[in-house]
Amino acid sequence: MALPSVTYSRYQELGGKLDQGAFDASCPAAVAAVREVIGFNEPQDDESLEAYERAVCAAIAVDQQYGASGGIGERLASVTLGRFSASLSSGDGGSVSPYDADMERAITRELTGSTLLYQGLQ
Repeated sequence: MALPSVTYSRYQELGGKLDQGAFDASCPAAVAAVREVIGFNEPQDDESLEAYERAVCAAIAVDQQYGASGGIGERLASVTLGRFSASLSSGDGGSVSPYDADMERAITRELTGSTLLYQGLQ
C-alpha cells in the first residue's frame, strides 16, 4: 500500500511557510527520508497519519535548509576562508552526513509516540 500524499494545502495547515515551488522541490526527498525511518510501517489511524504528515513537513524544512535535496557542500572534507581552514574527520567512510543526521532527528522527533517507529514483529 502506498503512503498518503502530503499536499501543499495540508503542509500550510500544519504551519509550513515555503512557497509551492520550494515545497514541490523538497517533498520527494522528504517522503523518501520518512519512508527510510518508518520502514514498512504505515499510518493506521488519524494519530499516526498526522505524525506521518508532521514528519514529512519537518523533513521538507531540513531539505530546504540544506538547499533542496541533499545540500550544498554537506560532504565537504575541508574548507578554507581567508586564513582560516578546517578539516572534518572522514572516519571510516561510513559516517552519517550532517544532512542525514538532521533529517533523521527531525523525522524521529515528529514520529515519537506513534506506531510508525516500531520496527519489530507485530
